[in-house]
Amino acid sequence: MECRNFKELLDSYLCQELAIETNHQLLNHAEHCPPCRAEMASRRNLRESLRRACSQDRMSDEACERLRARLRTEAAASRSKRQPNQWLNLFEFRFAIPMAATIAILILAIVGVSSYLRTKNPSVDSSDSLALSEALVNEAASDHNKCASKFLLATKTAAMPDTVEPDYVGLEKVAAVGAEGLRLHAAHVCAPDGRRFAHLVYTRDKALISLLVTNRDERALKVGNLPSANDNLEGFQETNREHLSLGAFQTAKHIILVVSDLPKPENNQLALTLALPVVKHFRQKDGQSIAGLPDFLFRNDDTILITQLKKEGGWR
Repeated sequence: MECRNFKELLDSYLCQELAIETNHQLLNHAEHCPPCRAEMASRRNLRESLRRACSQDRMSDEACERLRARLRTEAAASRSKRQPNQWLNLFEFRFAIPMAATIAILILAIVGVSSYLRTKNPSVDSSDSLALSEALVNEAASDHNKCASKFLLATKTAAMPDTVEPDYVGLEKVAAVGAEGLRLHAAHVCAPDGRRFAHLVYTRDKALISLLVTNRDERALKVGNLPSANDNLEGFQETNREHLSLGAFQTAKHIILVVSDLPKPENNQLALTLALPVVKHFRQKDGQSIAGLPDFLFRNDDTILITQLKKEGGWR
């Protein structure tokens, strides 16, 4: 696949409109083409920012009332101008409704775009308040580098000890559905750089993979302040540290990360499947509703869904 074809199909891929074979071709191209991989990440981030802007902002009651009044006025004016001729009345009726709908769509679009521009303004911290801190990203990458490789030769069945924090007991069982096809080497709590992580160490072929869970505190967030618990948490977040790819989800009290040396698109796909049951577990444990994360994370048929995601990502 050429870069030109990749860019033409990228939006359709992000909308999940392509066949599985074409998805595999795009992911394979992105894995070997850094510029296209960066383009994919940029478009995905833009779509996520627009989605958050449009989902979190709404028209004020006054604006809604003004829009209703304008529509009523235009409808009344249209009726008053109608002529007795039946065909002329039909023509006016046919075009009056689309005109009103167009005005409504334009107003909603202006609200959405202005909201997106506000999220890009550095003086507005609505998105920054939920961004992960550099310290957390560095600590997660460091934990993977320092700890995970020590367990590559482990052959015993791994289980989280009963002596760890209650939130983390049995974590390997929670993650088991999403970890199908991976080999679990270790389950423990560690803190090589001061931050405590519940750490599950996996391999897939030669790839070393860490699933990390830690507390969502002030130091874990970019602005250094912990927002009040709400349902408007960010969805999937992604970044890189040197040769490592990181994907993360947040709940009210926890942050779940997947770290590996896989290419970012492949790590992202893996993070969605591996973190799926863990994210659901901690959102329920933290007393949150399903708002604020993609709808597909909250279907009941987890096994079927994860199998589908793995196939679309090109791995088993």
